[in-house]
This record gives sequence, C-alpha cells and structure tokens, in this order.
Amino acid sequence: MKKQIISLAIIVLSALNLFGQNDKFTTALKAAVVNFDTAKSPDQFIAAGNTFARIAAAEPKEWLPDYYAAYANLIAGFMTTGTDMDKGQKYIDNAQILITSAQKKATNPTQLSEIGVVQAYIYIGKITEDPMKKGGELSPKIFAELGKASAMNPSNPRAPFVQGVFTLNMPEFYGGGAKNAMPLFEKAKTLFDAQTADGVNPSWGKGQNEGMLKAK
Repeated sequence: MKKQIISLAIIVLSALNLFGQNDKFTTALKAAVVNFDTAKSPDQFIAAGNTFARIAAAEPKEWLPDYYAAYANLIAGFMTTGTDMDKGQKYIDNAQILITSAQKKATNPTQLSEIGVVQAYIYIGKITEDPMKKGGELSPKIFAELGKASAMNPSNPRAPFVQGVFTLNMPEFYGGGAKNAMPLFEKAKTLFDAQTADGVNPSWGKGQNEGMLKAK
C-alpha cells in the first residue's frame, strides 16, 4: 500500500510539473507571436524568428516554434530580396531548414497542413531568385503542397490565400491573373471568418487576404 501511495504521488507530481512546463511554453509562445505580429522590418522579423528559435531549443518536441521561426525568416526574405537578393535568399533558405524541422515534429494532419502552406510559400520565395528558370521547376511543387494542405485540413484558410497570391502573380496564359485569383481569396475569406484565433496556433494571412479583395 505504501509503495502504491508513493507511486501515485510521483505520477501526480510529474503531471503537475508537465502542466507547469506546458503553461510556461504557451505563455512564451503567445508573447513571441505578439512580438512577431508587430514586426515591420526585416530585422524585426529576424529578431522575432530568433525568439522562436530559442523557444524551439527549450521545447525540442514542439513544432510551432520552428514553424513560426520559418515564417518569420520567410517574410524577412521577401522583404529583403528587392534590395539584396543574396541576403534575402539566405533568410529563405533558413526558413526551409526550420520548416523541415517543424515537419519532423508534426503529429497530425492539421499541423502538417499549416507546414505545407509555409513550404509552398518558401518555394514562391525561391522563384524570386530566378523566375524564368525556377518558375517552371517549382510551380508544380507549389500547387502540390497547397493541394495536400487543403486535403489534410479543408478549413485551413492559408492554403487558398497563398494559392491566390501565387495565381495573382502568374501570367494569365498560365491560368494566373486577378480573375483566377479572386475566387481563391474569396474562399480564404470565408475560412478566415470561421477561424477563431487563440494566440498560439497560426492565424496569419487574414489582413493580407482582405487587402487583396479590396484591391480587386
């Protein structure tokens, strides 16, 4: 009986310790997301990405810190390529490393759906390096990733949003342009409106999607 009581106490203490760790992780991640959401410059996005990387180091089994670090580096890359292509592509390459790490930690289709969207977005970033050469090579991969992301989680608004962004910037004779992109932004809007943000899981893209619809 005494051994059973001791064992039960160990289980309870372990559970309480795990709860405390998870609560600390959630608090840190929420604060990092808020910081990310207020970032305006490449340096600020990289700083936010570094914060997520530190959280990832402290919580090596969690996929979200690597996911957010990848997305932060990706945005910094997009913002930098216009003035310094080499530096911007280094950020995008780092985003690839980080999203690959997140993919290895994912445990369900919803998580893999979010990761697939960022992977597709990274491919778009790589096209900017040499559109003529890499457009034909990476476009099928982009649509494949977004197709899988939508299949794994039909409620994910970021899949049609990113597909809309890519379609909008494709030549019309390849099926691109505003006419073909707007239905995707409209679909994304419906899904965004149904999504409830919790400050932890991905919720980015809604404001950008609204801007696309207003510009039509």
